[in-house]
Amino acid sequence: MVQRSTDALIIGGGPAGATAAAILAKQGLQTTVLERDIFPRYHIGESLLSSLIPILDLIGVHPKVKSHGFVRKPGGYFDWGNEKWSFAFDELRGIPTHSYQVVRSEFDDIMLKNAAEQGADVHQNIKVAKVNFDGSRAVSADYHDGDSNSSGTLQFKYVIDCSGRNGVIGNEHLRARRYHHVFKNVAIWSYWKGVDIDNIGVPGSTRLFSVEHGWLWFIPLHNGTFSIGLVLSRDKLKTELADGSIEELYEKILRQHTEAGTTLRNATHGNVSMEKDYSYTTDKFSGPGYFICGDAACFLDPLLSTGVHLAMVSALTAGASVSSLLRGEISEERAINFFDASYRRAYLRFLMLVSSFYDLSRGKSDYFSEANQLATKNYAGGDLKKAFISLVSGSADFDDLRDGKLSAAVTTKFSERLRENIKIHQTSIDTEDCKVKESLRFYDAINGLYILRKSDANDGLYVSTDPAIMLAEAN
Repeated sequence: MVQRSTDALIIGGGPAGATAAAILAKQGLQTTVLERDIFPRYHIGESLLSSLIPILDLIGVHPKVKSHGFVRKPGGYFDWGNEKWSFAFDELRGIPTHSYQVVRSEFDDIMLKNAAEQGADVHQNIKVAKVNFDGSRAVSADYHDGDSNSSGTLQFKYVIDCSGRNGVIGNEHLRARRYHHVFKNVAIWSYWKGVDIDNIGVPGSTRLFSVEHGWLWFIPLHNGTFSIGLVLSRDKLKTELADGSIEELYEKILRQHTEAGTTLRNATHGNVSMEKDYSYTTDKFSGPGYFICGDAACFLDPLLSTGVHLAMVSALTAGASVSSLLRGEISEERAINFFDASYRRAYLRFLMLVSSFYDLSRGKSDYFSEANQLATKNYAGGDLKKAFISLVSGSADFDDLRDGKLSAAVTTKFSERLRENIKIHQTSIDTEDCKVKESLRFYDAINGLYILRKSDANDGLYVSTDPAIMLAEAN
C-alpha cells in the first residue's frame, strides 16, 4: 500500500529513478518509487558509458551488475564517412577501463531491486496520472494502482520525475517540450544470431557504421545475440517505404553496407521493431519542489549511447540536491539553478558533438578537435583523441559534478557560434566560405535549442560523494 505522504517521490523506476531512489534511501530519507510497469520489462538502449561505473559503485549495485555476466564494453569502433577508427576507454588514464553492454530488462530490474534494498519504498504497476501544483510548487501526485484498480494521492516534499518520454511534469504539466528539427530520425532494430564481427574493432565494443541519411549500431549481448539497429532520417524513411516494408528496408540497408553486410552472411534475426527517435529538450529541468531527470527532461540521438549516462548523471545530481534540501543545507533556489545548469550543460555538450557527426564530410581529426573544445580539460598540444574519449566515455560530465569544475566551455562555445551566425546573417556573406558553411551547419543542428539559462552553474557548488551524496560548497 502506498503511504499518504513521503519526503521524496520518484516517478519511474528505470535507471534514473532507481539511481535517485538508492541515493536518497541509502541516506535514511523517506523515499517512494511509483513505477508504471512491472519489472522486468523490455527497453531499448543497451550500451553503457564507462562513466556509469563510479555511479554504480556509489549506489552499491556494481557487484551485482558485475557478477550478472553482461558483456564488458572496452570502447567503440567507427566506420564513419571515409574513415575508420577504434577507441578504448583505457587509452585515457583516470577513468574506468570498461563499461557494459546490457540487456535492459535485466539491468533495470537489478537497479530497481537495489533501490528497494537500500530502503526505498518501491511500488510497481502504479501509474502517476498527474502532478499537482500549489502555484508554481509541486506538492502531490495523483496515481492509479493497477493491482487494486484504485486511485489515490501522495503528498511529498520533493518529486523527481524519471517518467521517461511520457514526461509527467515537462510534457503533461509544463507542456514545455521542444523538438530539434534536425534530429527527426527513426530507429529500426532487431536481435540477431550468428553475427561474425570479431575481426572488426575490439570484441565487446559497440560498432557504428555510417550510411546515407543515417547510421547503424551493432551491440553484443551476453545472451548470444546482437542488438543491431538502423537510425534513418524521417524523410528518407518515408521515401524508401514507398517501395517496400520496414523489414525489407532494414534488411536491404544492413546487407548492402560493405563492411557491416559481411558480418551478417550467416546471421538470422527476430522481429523488427521501430520507434521515433526524435531529440528534444524541456524549457525547465527543475523548479520549486521538482527535478526532472533522464528522458523525462531531454532525449538525444543515441549515436554516442548517452541515454543511460544522462539519466544516471542527472539522477545523481537530483539526488544530491534533494538530500541537501531535505536536511536544510542549501537554499532551494541554488539547488534548482545548479541542477538545471549542470544537466543542461551535459546535454548540450553531447548535442554539439553528435551534430558534428552528421556532417560526413568531416574526418576523425575534426571530431577529435570538436571534442577538445567541449571537454573540461584542454588536450591541445597533446593527443586530441583523449578529449574525444573523455566525452564519449561520459567521464567529462562526472568529473564536472564531482570536482565542482562546472566549466563554461560548452556555454561559451555555443555563444561564440551564435554570435558568429548572427554576424553572418547581418553582413553580405559568401555561402561557399568554409567558416560560413561550418557555422551555418552548426546553427542548423541546434535549431530550436534557445533555452540556455544564464544562472551561474558554478555558484560555489559541487556534488560531494563523501561522507554522503550531497551538494557541497566548493570553499
